[in-house]
Amino acid sequence: MTFLKTPALLLLILLQASLPGSNAAAGTKGHRALILQYVRQDKVYLLEKLRRGVTNKSEQTVIDALLTEDGPIAARLFHKQLTYYPDPALDSLSKARLTAYRSALSPTGEKAVAPTNGAYFLQFGSFSSLHNAQKLANRIKVYTAVTIFNDRGLHKVRTQKGFPTRKQAAKGAKKLPFRSMIISSN
Repeated sequence: MTFLKTPALLLLILLQASLPGSNAAAGTKGHRALILQYVRQDKVYLLEKLRRGVTNKSEQTVIDALLTEDGPIAARLFHKQLTYYPDPALDSLSKARLTAYRSALSPTGEKAVAPTNGAYFLQFGSFSSLHNAQKLANRIKVYTAVTIFNDRGLHKVRTQKGFPTRKQAAKGAKKLPFRSMIISSN
């Protein structure tokens, strides 16, 4: 097959293989549809075999998140996919799993405490820059609902939900992978 030695012909074959809709390009579309199908069918265990052939970072991260049995690690992986490897086909899955994880963190029937006297909040940081406060809030919101509270020119990242007692606030802080301090609304 000496015709493949012709650079122009070789280039034409490579270009044709990379065109959308060609058989060669179909292999590069990834495994998104199969990942979503396995999740819909509740056959996530099948992703273990698929994992070996996946090279797309978004798909790898979602598969790793789906296969881990550690909730906080899975939440971090879903958040990582959304932040670093956004993919319209997988973003809704990651968002749905993060929402489910956050709702599972708070016991059924637990209500948010309005910021009144006697309520306690977790504060994760205080920044002069709103941008820096937002960056931290975006990392934390994977685990719990947060708000940015402006206090005398400082942007403070705090939990939206208050705790009725200091002891409960300390218990809530232990569940989170971030340093925090307990703030009284008094």
